[in-house]
Amino acid sequence: MNAPFRPPGLVEIAIFAMVFCVFAETVAKGEEEVFRHEYPEHSDTFVKVLSVFGSASRQGTLPFRVTIRNHSGKTRTWTVRLSEGNYSRPLTTRATYQFTVENGTELETEVTLPFAPAFRSYDYRNLEVSVSAQGLPSQMRSQNENLPVDFPLLAISRTLGQRSIARLDQFVRTQGSNVPYFAKLFTPDYLPKDWLGYTGLDAILIDKEAYDSLTPAQSQALTAWIRLGGEVHLFRVDDRAASGSDGKTEITDETRLSLGRIVEWNWNGNELPDGVAEEFNGKRSLATELEADYDQNWALQQSFGTKSFNPVVVFLLLFVFAVLVAPVNLFYFAKPGRRHRLFITTPIISVATCLLIVLVILFIDGVGGRGYRVVIADLQPGQGEGRMHILQEQISRTGVMIAPGFETTHPCEINPVNLPPSHFNPFSSSRSQPATLEIDGARFDGPYFRSRSEQGFVIRSSETSRTRIELQGVKNGIPDLISNLSGDIRSFFYRDPQGKVWTLPTGTVVSPGQRIPVEEANLSKSPEWVTGVVGLFGKSRRQEIQTLYEEPNRFFAVVANPDAFVIPTHPWIQWAQSHVLLTGTPAGSLQPSSPSSPE
Repeated sequence: MNAPFRPPGLVEIAIFAMVFCVFAETVAKGEEEVFRHEYPEHSDTFVKVLSVFGSASRQGTLPFRVTIRNHSGKTRTWTVRLSEGNYSRPLTTRATYQFTVENGTELETEVTLPFAPAFRSYDYRNLEVSVSAQGLPSQMRSQNENLPVDFPLLAISRTLGQRSIARLDQFVRTQGSNVPYFAKLFTPDYLPKDWLGYTGLDAILIDKEAYDSLTPAQSQALTAWIRLGGEVHLFRVDDRAASGSDGKTEITDETRLSLGRIVEWNWNGNELPDGVAEEFNGKRSLATELEADYDQNWALQQSFGTKSFNPVVVFLLLFVFAVLVAPVNLFYFAKPGRRHRLFITTPIISVATCLLIVLVILFIDGVGGRGYRVVIADLQPGQGEGRMHILQEQISRTGVMIAPGFETTHPCEINPVNLPPSHFNPFSSSRSQPATLEIDGARFDGPYFRSRSEQGFVIRSSETSRTRIELQGVKNGIPDLISNLSGDIRSFFYRDPQGKVWTLPTGTVVSPGQRIPVEEANLSKSPEWVTGVVGLFGKSRRQEIQTLYEEPNRFFAVVANPDAFVIPTHPWIQWAQSHVLLTGTPAGSLQPSSPSSPE
């Protein structure tokens, strides 16, 4: 006889609620409400800040969604400030935004926050959100997060992770003590429309249905990030796996997209096996590359050279000052009986010595700075793109700098790199001097270019551009190419869709709007003018660029005036060398530029 049905009691309900809360906390750790404040004196007026990929990263930039509802009775301007780090951290980052919201309306927008590279911070990060508006009390919230050290920073769509994330988290924890979780969960609707929002990640795992549902703005931003080195793992439900005849989840294809790639997987539509996590074991993160690729064997830094600190000049100046302020001052300028002159002579000697030190520094180091930079600009004019993606590495040395910050018209991501330890390297992992980098719109404030220092940066940018090489067709078996670049072409290399190599005859110069008179070449490797520029990049970026050599339907070029293809930083830096290499897919070619999910 069956027992009669008994409704659950309060104890059972409480236990269920606790379990549900624990589970909800596990699956919601990607999107977190890092700030929320409701103004009690104004009904239905609040500010909310939501993280998309978690609250912190080990490098790059992460996106946040800000929602402001204003029913306060008048139009107000809110200031939202995001910062990571504190006064005890070696490097703090900060971003400030202002939003004007009319009364009776609601604003929802995306913002981003850059993060200090791992070698200048700690793995335990602190996010602080402060919000203020005129006539309303200021509010602040903080949140901490422990980041993975020996594992790339990943994000996974909810469809893929909702039944697997807890087990995958546990799996990676058993692989290493410095890996607190496998990936951050995200909702595809919240994916950023700005490519900068993806740069804090090493890879994204997304299901095909979600990938196909992305808006054009989201798709373009994701494509731009991939072309600059991002990685997307795309999971498609295998009909055989879904029916149970073959439950194996495996990689089925890989597509290179400029410096990044799209990896295609089959899965059963239910759970991801531990093998997916194993795929990322041992893979270097971008944070590791910023630390390890530039402290030695960086060809650009080696060609730029080093500067050693010379203490002799400082010792001589201090010695002269000591002689003047003591024996000369006491026994000549202010002899016994005239000691009252010390109140005049000592300040004069001190000021004169300071002026002398300033003059010596100006004479030795000068004003402004000098640097080298290497750039690869990837031109992708295809449908759905029409963009120029720029990767720039640079090193510079400064003298006297009045303003260490700068302003740029190019939306870009700028990451300090770990240069070899020296007296002039303020971003060295061995230096403990704290600093704050602040981004306010197009303004980069903080000690980016300190006086008398060396600094190295990796800068990435993606912007709309009509600059292109056009493929008009094939005439007599020869590609009919036209230059729409902003400068004269001095060198040109093109591998057509069939794999044939075409080059510009030596000594030929092609002006904008002219046809490129290519001839077939029998080259077993890329020309020296290509490999010479690529060899100046750091190890990881160099290896990524080298994969483009054999890519069909891709060109490389060098132009006479490359300034249009570099990302300007501080105007006081004189660039003694700018090595710029252009590459891309010709417009009019049959090969699509933007990625499409498999059918």
